[in-house]
Amino acid sequence: MKTLLALASSPRRNGNSETLLKEFCRGAEEKGWNVEVVHINKLDFRPCQACDACAKDGRCILKDDMQDIYPMVTNSDALVIASPVTFGSLNAQLKMLIDRFQCWWHAKYNLNAPFVPDEPKRQGFFICVGALKRKRYCENAVEIIKVFFHNINHQFAGSLAFRGYDEKGAIKENPDALKEAYEAGKEFVSRVEAIAGE
Repeated sequence: MKTLLALASSPRRNGNSETLLKEFCRGAEEKGWNVEVVHINKLDFRPCQACDACAKDGRCILKDDMQDIYPMVTNSDALVIASPVTFGSLNAQLKMLIDRFQCWWHAKYNLNAPFVPDEPKRQGFFICVGALKRKRYCENAVEIIKVFFHNINHQFAGSLAFRGYDEKGAIKENPDALKEAYEAGKEFVSRVEAIAGE
């Protein structure tokens, strides 16, 4: 059974981004996938210290919950991330997690020993929700995710961006949005299977 790793970054449980993520994962589960959900806000970890100790072997020297996350990314078959858009970018919890993958950057580019093989690339999907309706705010968040996926050898397979949702649970008033996330989950894992030749 293939595993989809789902990273929920919002500190607001059962909020808009997490609700959409649940629908995405429901679609994946109905296609027979196992889903592992990580709530980043529950993790106990420090931000990257820019010490470059990881340049030696591609491994972070900070001993915290991130040491459990790295193998989860390595061992999963695909990745989906959900985040609220905060000040036109990813929220702090997710950005802090991404920065802790500096060790993987060293492993890939300096040591030529990435933890996820470069070919064929794993697939990654992104879901974001913003209160403001300006399109460029979501676009900035997507661009950061694209860079992250590239550095951890995951191909950016697509994204869903919903704007104009601020109140907790407001997205539930839009059944079309929930259905879109659900269908995206099914299509995403089907694509992963097709690439794998299954």
